[in-house]
Amino acid sequence: MDKNLLTALGALTGLVSMAGMIRLIDGAGLASTFSWVFLLLAMVPWVAYAAWRARHGKLGRSGAAAVLAIDVIGLISVFVFTIGPVLALAASLAAFVVIWVHDWPPRRERGEDVFVRIEDLSGEPERVS
Repeated sequence: MDKNLLTALGALTGLVSMAGMIRLIDGAGLASTFSWVFLLLAMVPWVAYAAWRARHGKLGRSGAAAVLAIDVIGLISVFVFTIGPVLALAASLAAFVVIWVHDWPPRRERGEDVFVRIEDLSGEPERVS
């Protein structure tokens, strides 16, 4: 997948949660300068981190489609439903979990070569010249 597309997808995931937080603050009537400063201090790094994580992950086409679908559901719900901001935050978290799981390092191979057999330990040590 294109790294710029994945970065935009990660940024969209962060922006969905930012929209949810804005709607929560606005709906509660707490839209003061103080709340805006702390909202931006919390959410701008989150948007950047989600974008960075998506860019450096190994998200394939199906994973990217799942993230996009979850983000679209979150964006629609944030503006349509009364409980939409909470649904948007949950959708953003679910989309980030998909991104995060695809960024895990690959599993190490398990096999005989990982373990030392007793027979190898009981013999004389090899000397390297």
